[in-house]
Amino acid sequence: MIFVDPIKTLQHLSVLYPETGALHAGTSYHMIVMVALSARTRDEQILKLAPGFFTAFPTVQSLAAASIQDITDRINTIGLYKQKAKNLKAMVQMIVDDFDGKVPRTMDELVRLPGVGRKTASVILVAAFDVPAIAVDTHVHRVVNRLGWVKTKTVEATEQALLRILPESMYAIVNRVFVPFGRTICIAKPRCWTCPLVNECTLAQKNLTPPANAEKILGTIRAMREGIRVLKEELHAKLG
Repeated sequence: MIFVDPIKTLQHLSVLYPETGALHAGTSYHMIVMVALSARTRDEQILKLAPGFFTAFPTVQSLAAASIQDITDRINTIGLYKQKAKNLKAMVQMIVDDFDGKVPRTMDELVRLPGVGRKTASVILVAAFDVPAIAVDTHVHRVVNRLGWVKTKTVEATEQALLRILPESMYAIVNRVFVPFGRTICIAKPRCWTCPLVNECTLAQKNLTPPANAEKILGTIRAMREGIRVLKEELHAKLG
């Protein structure tokens, strides 16, 4: 059951979070690599390693030709880097072998790639190809359930529910606004005391009392957003 107008909510959050996704930079090759590496890893870490990584592997062909050890050495600052290196090698090899070196443009083709699920595929469809899709991760899943838009148990069920209740024109906004919102405000123990959607939320037990260090928390959130903006600008300049 929907208790508020999701379109108005998304429009409101679009004003508060006008930036494109943190890893929305460069070509489809750059984006699929960064999104694939970002699982259980902060965007800041990906943005920091990306310039050196893409200097070493400027094309999908150069990455496909690299050894797993070469790839591992370039990503060993992030979690699960050994498995990610194997998946990345297999992913770009399939892109070269099966898709003529071009990142595929459909959901069915993207999810064939090793290490690419529906969330990653949806991010790429939206960011690289302007194809309507809703990328649902744990943040999106948590927030829309708390708002009462859906009542689902899994990210997969949440994606399907959102595809039914939202107009296609709003699909791309969902991940863009709810990921930073879910990482900083609607966290596991929600910061309802600073939430712009507090009066729309169906969460029964709201955390409305600001902690003693509320200003420090808000300062950290602002610094995080600014840090991502700067890193992203630097990456844009590097990629041209």
